[in-house]
Amino acid sequence: MGKTRILFLLALGATFSQARAGAATEAPQPPADASATVTVTAEALPVPLDQTPNPVLVIGKQAIDARGASNLDELLQDQLPGQVLRSGGVGTASSIFLGGARPQDTVVTLDGLRLTDVSGTGGVNTCVLQLAGVDRIEVQQGPCSTRFGSDAPGGAVALYSAGSAPSGFSGEVRGGAGNEGILKSALTTAYGWDQGWVRVAGTAQREDQVLDPYNHYRSAGTFLGLGQQLGSDTLVVLNYFNDFAGVPIPIVTTPFTGPDSYAPQRQDFNRVQVLSATVRTQFSPVLLGDLTVGQVLQNRMEPDYFTNLATDPYTSRRNQAVGHLTWRPSSAGSLQLGLDGSEETAATPAFPGTYFASARHLAVMVDGEQELCRDFRAVASVRTERDRQTVPTGTGGMVDNDLTQTTGKLGLNWKLPRGFRFYASAGTGFSNPQLYATMYNAQNGGVTLDNERSRTFQTGLTFAAGPWKVALELSRTLFSSYVFFNLDSYLYQNTSDIRYQTAELKGGFESAQWGLTGFYRNQEARDFQQPAGQQFTSDAVLRRPFQTLGAKAYRVWGDIRVDARWSWIGPRYDYINGNGAAFDEHYNDLGLAAAWAARKDLTFTLRGENLLQPRTTLAQWMGGTRNYQNDASQIFGYPAQPPTVTLEVRYRF
Repeated sequence: MGKTRILFLLALGATFSQARAGAATEAPQPPADASATVTVTAEALPVPLDQTPNPVLVIGKQAIDARGASNLDELLQDQLPGQVLRSGGVGTASSIFLGGARPQDTVVTLDGLRLTDVSGTGGVNTCVLQLAGVDRIEVQQGPCSTRFGSDAPGGAVALYSAGSAPSGFSGEVRGGAGNEGILKSALTTAYGWDQGWVRVAGTAQREDQVLDPYNHYRSAGTFLGLGQQLGSDTLVVLNYFNDFAGVPIPIVTTPFTGPDSYAPQRQDFNRVQVLSATVRTQFSPVLLGDLTVGQVLQNRMEPDYFTNLATDPYTSRRNQAVGHLTWRPSSAGSLQLGLDGSEETAATPAFPGTYFASARHLAVMVDGEQELCRDFRAVASVRTERDRQTVPTGTGGMVDNDLTQTTGKLGLNWKLPRGFRFYASAGTGFSNPQLYATMYNAQNGGVTLDNERSRTFQTGLTFAAGPWKVALELSRTLFSSYVFFNLDSYLYQNTSDIRYQTAELKGGFESAQWGLTGFYRNQEARDFQQPAGQQFTSDAVLRRPFQTLGAKAYRVWGDIRVDARWSWIGPRYDYINGNGAAFDEHYNDLGLAAAWAARKDLTFTLRGENLLQPRTTLAQWMGGTRNYQNDASQIFGYPAQPPTVTLEVRYRF
């Protein structure tokens, strides 16, 4: 089915709601305008966090500003310790292991558009994604395939651009400087009027990389957004993002076998551009909707194996359209029909030419929610998706891989007396084989890969009373079909009997003057196809810390606020000398910040990061003395960034 026809079908039926019962006659609002206690990602309609059976973390603008993060990796390292691991110093590739899953099991979206780089080997490099223009992030753990399709059996990270603006000019400018050559700046400005707004934002950062390469880390992000109300029931939003990162990567590795040499000139370049248009319409008090169309373009220049210069080009392009039709006849329930169509292409370097591959996806999804009785809700969803991958073969031809998958999910949420809440959900997930993996096998005589298929059960018990909050959450995912790279055959293949599971206990006290919260997470990934002594060390399940714990605290004295955070990432299995082996060292991470509101519009912040990491010299790395040292690396063989201290200033106008 052609792209034009897909867009036509979506335009016929696309609608979506940004208002629940009691607000059905209000004009549609951007998702970023939702409150910190409401999720706009987990279900068809915005819903309070304590009413959904989906575990969701909401990171609002205040939390983003308080962290002072320039990119998504810096923010998630703070919010999800142990679930985001970075392969080296600042800016190096960072991967999400949400709930013990692999990076490619978590979908990342920006204003509803998927950001997966289909020319890569899985997942999204969070260091590349700058936060210019981003006002809200939601992280949902557990199967999200019925809402997002492929690549979401582990969860979703959804970014939303800044929403409406107050009348007149407003904005802020930020700047910072510190050791390790740190320089950072950011500008956000907006102009609002009665029926719309325009926003412009930009960030820039540089920092010296560990091991003293020839180049330093540098990044920049820009955002342009425009919103306009058309009458009282239609909102149109246009957004453009452009993110760039130049990253020194002086450690030269042989795939899957660890570091083997040092090349100070080695670096890569990454650029991500996202253009989107969204229309939200309220057709009647009970019929609501939205349609989003856009393009995601990603370009990478990576070092080749001969000169270590960034000369190998990778290109990923996705055109996507997503729309929904929502019917909400009463406050007790709703029903939503959605269509999701996309076309993606990948170009990867070959010797001496270039490989091209493409894929097309068309999905239909239905979501329903019903309040069965007071404080007891049920949520159900189902999705059917047809996918076709077209890849080049080793003989110069092209081959198609046709895939079809149906997934579903059911959840129950029960608000109990005295502040308690119980929830449970069960669902299935799926992922297409990565386009790169399908192409690699076709080029090298490997088998045709099937969809990955999984099923997940989650449950949780929470308590909230005033400033006190406690939650216990459990999750288990079983794969009946799973794609991994076999180091014996050097080909991708399907396997089965893979299990992820996690248990997390978190809670604490938060008031206006002080707060103390903490968490403990226990998780594992196990390959039951292997003998008992090798189930944690197969190629399919490495790099998941078994235990992680941490704490955060803050104290407010008038115009001064002090924040502290600490986390401990425990041992795991990793690739060591080409094999899965125990990496018994742990990783402590400590960050401190002190902010002084000198005036209502002026704030100074002194920030310390990576405060427990040792400084690694080239001689120490080459001699291997840091390889098995506590706190020296998040991933084996890649030294962590040393301690940094930064003074930042923010002025609001």
